[in-house]
Amino acid sequence: MCYEIQDSDQQINVILTGFISVNEATSIRQKLFPRLQQPFHSITFRLVNVTDMDSSGLGLMLAVQKIATDYKASITYQDVSEPLKARLHMAGITI
Repeated sequence: MCYEIQDSDQQINVILTGFISVNEATSIRQKLFPRLQQPFHSITFRLVNVTDMDSSGLGLMLAVQKIATDYKASITYQDVSEPLKARLHMAGITI
């Protein structure tokens, strides 16, 4: 798994690939959450190459969704496979 976080003009883009498990979710959280403490108006997760996500990855997505809601920022998920979309939906993540 690898990831890239881009931040410009209060827009955060997170590009994820591979399988998201506890190690990856922890690493992403450490890099992403400090940026979420600064003013931002939207965050986009690009998930085109994510093969699967365990509960740690789903927990990360839920936490980011909550933060975005608290800051009245929009959150978008792009290029989500149908199996992953179903998992996100079951976890309570709005796509």
